[in-house]
Formats: sequence, structure tokens, C-alpha cells
Amino acid sequence: MSSFLELAQEVARDSGTVPGHQPVSVTGQSGRLAKIIAYTRDAWVHIQNHRPDWPWMRAGFTGTTLPGEAAYTAASWNIADAAAWLLEPGGISVYAQELGPDDEGPLAVLPWSVWRQRYGCGPAAAGRPVAVAVRPGDGALMLGPTPARAYVIRGQYRRTPQVLAADGDVPALPVRYHALIRWRALMLLAEHDEAPYLADTAAAHYHALLDALERGLTADDAGAVPVLAMEMPA
Repeated sequence: MSSFLELAQEVARDSGTVPGHQPVSVTGQSGRLAKIIAYTRDAWVHIQNHRPDWPWMRAGFTGTTLPGEAAYTAASWNIADAAAWLLEPGGISVYAQELGPDDEGPLAVLPWSVWRQRYGCGPAAAGRPVAVAVRPGDGALMLGPTPARAYVIRGQYRRTPQVLAADGDVPALPVRYHALIRWRALMLLAEHDEAPYLADTAAAHYHALLDALERGLTADDAGAVPVLAMEMPA
């Protein structure tokens, strides 16, 4: 397992441009060390954004509806790291709170235009939600019909990229692939330094390890890219 500081130290060492065991911290640095730290941080963000279906970037959510309220943003359910709802068929479910999970069933996922025509025009009839869509603009989950009472909604969302900040921060990546971050950071550093040999070497290691990671994904995780809702506003 590699921490942010350890990864930055590995990048500094492999660059061949920094003497000793540096940096001693990822904060308070300047010059060359600050660039190495920044490229290490950026490398991890680049890797997370490389695919929309990385399994470690998926998370589950559970939220409770309010009677008469159809719209629910991530903030409505205190989800702080949501980038997009995952709208796979059968992936979002509902059950009446007082009945519990024995009452659980899937919600149909509708395009926004269809949801609006069925549930967003004219008087809103309250009842048990049977469908869900994503509202453009704020990325709210829209339930239809409007909940008549408290229902529990369960599903998954894609997380926003993790940003490394402190010495001890550990990437949410399978440990055996942590070297991906080092090689990607060295690619960025080599591009900055116009060092083609280092760039080619780092790229070869990076792509070989990235291919291994992608091949290691299970069929359920990588058989098809999940249907992603509209990106949520920052």
C-alpha cells in the first residue's frame, strides 16, 4: 500500500532529478518538489477519469422520500461525493418504509422527456413511485408518481475523483496497481521536462499495468459501461 507521500517520493526518485529521500511532506514544498507532488496528485485524477465504470468508484446510497416531494438531489440524501447516478436497468429500487425490504421492487428508468410527459405535466397524482428520471440542470432524481408517503430508495452512484491532499492519504485503487499512479506521474513530469526516454519508459510500464487492471475487471463490472445520468453540477 502506498500513501500520497510515498508515491511522490517514488516519482522523485525515478525521475533521477531529486537527490536523497524527498519530499519529506506533500505540503509546504516549492520548485521541483512542488511540481512532482502536483503531477502525482494529477496522475491519480487522470486514472480515475480514464473510465466511467471503475468498480472502486461506485458507491451505494439509501434515501428516504418525503410525502409530496418528487425531486431528490445528492445533497437531499447527504451524499457529498456523487458525480452521477448509475441508472442500470433494475439498479434503483423502492420500498415502503413501514413495510421494509420485503416490499422492495425496481424502478423503471425513463428519459427526462418521457418522465415529464407522464408525471411532470398537469396535476401531480401522489402514490407509490414506479419510475425515475434525472432532471437536467441540477441532476435531481425525479420520482413518478410523486411519493404519497415515506419510501426508501436504494441505488448506486459514481463517485467524484478522490483528490490526494495529505501525506497519509491512500488512493482508493487496488493496492497491487498503485504503481499506475507513479508511472502516470512520471509521464506528466517527462512531458514537462521534454525527456523522451523517461516518457517512453514510463508510458510502457503504465500501459502494461493499465491493461492488466482492465483485464482483471469482472464481467459484471466491465461487461458494459453503465448508463450514466447527466453529470451533477459542481
